[in-house]
Amino acid sequence: MAEVSEAFVSHSMVTRVRIKVPSKKGDTAYFAAVKKKLSLCPGILGVQTNPRTAGILVLHSGAVNSLADYAKAKDLFLLKIPEARRKSLMADVAAVFKSYNDQLKKMTEGELDIPSLVFVSLIVSGIYQIVRGNLGAPAWYTAFWYALGVYTQSMSVDEFNES
Repeated sequence: MAEVSEAFVSHSMVTRVRIKVPSKKGDTAYFAAVKKKLSLCPGILGVQTNPRTAGILVLHSGAVNSLADYAKAKDLFLLKIPEARRKSLMADVAAVFKSYNDQLKKMTEGELDIPSLVFVSLIVSGIYQIVRGNLGAPAWYTAFWYALGVYTQSMSVDEFNES
C-alpha cells in the first residue's frame, strides 16, 4: 500500500478551501485522480486541481472535516486542519466598521462611505469651530482623528498580511 501524502489548508472561506499537497507537485496523474474522486464526495460542489502548484481548490457545502475524512478514507491525502485563529479586538472592530460601511454604501448607492463621511464631518466641525471663534482643536477631534488613523493603519496591515 502506498504512503498517503500529507496536505495542508493554504486558504479557506465558508464554502471553499484551497489545499496544497507539496509532495505531489507536478504529478498530473495524481491530481487528475484526486479531482475525479473528490468530485464524488457528498457536499462537494466542484474541484479544480493544479499539478504545477500542487493545489486543489474545493467548493463545498459541508464541513472541511468531512472532506478530510473522505480524502483519508480514499487514500488521497491526510489533511492537516489548522486550529481556528482567535480574532483580535481590532479584527472585531474592523468587522463592525466594514458592516456599517457596506450598509452606508448600499443606502447611498455607492456615493458615501465611512472615510468620506468622517472627512466631511471633520471639515464641517472645523468650519463650525472657526466660525464660533474657537480656533483650538477640541479634545474629541484629536482622539477620534488618532483612533481613525490607528484603525486605517491596522486595516492596511491586515490586508498586507492576508496577501
